[in-house]
Amino acid sequence: MWTDRQGHERFATARAIDICESGIRVQVPEALPERSFVRLRADKIGLAGSASVRSCIKKGTKFLVGLEFSGGMRWKRPAAVKTQAAPVETPLPVAR
Repeated sequence: MWTDRQGHERFATARAIDICESGIRVQVPEALPERSFVRLRADKIGLAGSASVRSCIKKGTKFLVGLEFSGGMRWKRPAAVKTQAAPVETPLPVAR
């Protein structure tokens, strides 16, 4: 969830492309303003909290958004998950 420039709350389902301890890259259907804040939640990977938009790049008909976790939020790989080169592909509702 995020608030657009007109002050309206917006919601989008995002696809996680890459994740690390301090941030996540997601694919979304619309651009998010850089330096804005979003609220996000991904139950499958145990992630919930806020993040700031660090980058937003148009790729085809979608946008790749780099988010930096804020408020002390960190992600840790669950012990049962094997380390792989393939990206995490969990749909995420992105919130700002």
